[in-house]
Amino acid sequence: MIEGVMRSAGISKANVNRFYDGLVTLAKRQLDKEGEFVLPGLGVLKVRRAKARDARNPRTGEKIRVPAKKVVRFTTYKELKEMLNPGLVKSREPEPQSELNI
Repeated sequence: MIEGVMRSAGISKANVNRFYDGLVTLAKRQLDKEGEFVLPGLGVLKVRRAKARDARNPRTGEKIRVPAKKVVRFTTYKELKEMLNPGLVKSREPEPQSELNI
């Protein structure tokens, strides 16, 4: 990723590393403080609560209890979904109404 940004933006690897480190620090702080971090043009990272659940240890088959915890989920913006899946994302535009001749 750093190499790709370096080439496309035409900036040094050291500057890309500093930017990335700053972005990660900012994202962590925002997620902890406000519960979400916006990545313009891509989507939003949001903190969610995962409920406690029962699971099984795949090695032993033993039943275990997984406690409730916070998790981070990423939701993409509509434009990105449409770009990746042309024609599959339905728009929310209202259906055109037909004219009634009375």
